[in-house]
Amino acid sequence: MKSARLPSSPGTCIAEPYGLQGVLLMLIRKLPRWAVAVLLSIPAFGAGLAVSAAASGTPTTTFHACLKGGTLSRVSTSAHTCPTGYKAVSWNAVGPQGVQGIKGIQGVQGPKGAAGSPVACILVTLCTWGANFSGGSYGFSNPNAVASDGTHVWVPNGAGNSVTELNASDGSWVRTLTGGSYGFNNPVGIAFDGTHLWVTNYALGSGKSVTEFNASNGTWVQTLSGGSYGFNGPRKIAFDGTHLWVTNGIGNSVTEFNASDGSWVQTLSGGSYGFSGPNGVAFDGMNVWVANETGNSVTEFNASDGSWVRTLSGGSYGFNSPIGIAFDGTHLWVTNGGGNSVTEFNASDGSWVRTLSGGSYGFNSPFGIAFDGTHLWVTNLTGVSATQISSH
Repeated sequence: MKSARLPSSPGTCIAEPYGLQGVLLMLIRKLPRWAVAVLLSIPAFGAGLAVSAAASGTPTTTFHACLKGGTLSRVSTSAHTCPTGYKAVSWNAVGPQGVQGIKGIQGVQGPKGAAGSPVACILVTLCTWGANFSGGSYGFSNPNAVASDGTHVWVPNGAGNSVTELNASDGSWVRTLTGGSYGFNNPVGIAFDGTHLWVTNYALGSGKSVTEFNASNGTWVQTLSGGSYGFNGPRKIAFDGTHLWVTNGIGNSVTEFNASDGSWVQTLSGGSYGFSGPNGVAFDGMNVWVANETGNSVTEFNASDGSWVRTLSGGSYGFNSPIGIAFDGTHLWVTNGGGNSVTEFNASDGSWVRTLSGGSYGFNSPFGIAFDGTHLWVTNLTGVSATQISSH
């Protein structure tokens, strides 16, 4: 475990720091180092990394998943069928270690590399704290979430009512979407479904909605609002391979709809769910987990039908304004913004594993959390830092 200090800035990103969308590990590995830093530094990236389990499997573990449009979903260690349009794939996480070979001779030292582009530093600073740069084509204004489609990176600007698209290869600006049919209104969450991007519009007044547009060219597809959707302060959004799930922070509910056409499926609220300021959301390949910021609890329900499974609270969990949530392939990890701690528990039965706090962790208003296949990364909003911890 080690803590790394991030560069401070004159301002602090005040928009939702918890919405990071499910960018899969296979996509991360295709991105340059600066882009990975951006993804990990934004709390919205907390959900959708179930595929990272492949990096921590044992030599005898076989993983099964559904593949569509370069995106893996429904990752599991059990064989299962995939929805229409998806291809079933499987792989062994780690092969057996072979015999160590003879040490080779040292190669000739290569030439000194060219100086790196200043764009990387600018983007990392911007996407973390949102105040070190203005103007230019990027149009960043309180960037508070991020998603990757494998080639490009998309950043919603909460205060700018826009979404910026960048090349993942070098960070160069592609386009900024705003105005017109998009209807962006304090966009705070974003998710990629393999073809399209979906953006939640938190909207303190009217305009609470979710906008869909094409990843290929940025063209608007539709904006979902009103009616059965029940969007009320939509914050985080996660994709489960077929449907999308949106947490409604003001409405204390979670809305499910089809990714194929945007049609409403159901809105979960009341009863056993116990939603209270629902914020972060994560999919573990079978169930959906929601962090209830004002309820100091975490709710689990089935992705297949939305039926409640359990609500975790009290006792050893130590939830205190839980905001971000991430899945590492076996366990769930939750950041406690008010408790300066991170809680780990089993995805299989919700049993508490441990609560990390104090010492060298350096948690200071921990908000965002993401799993990279080996380590967990936590962003500390007040501490202007990032903490790295081992998942095992």
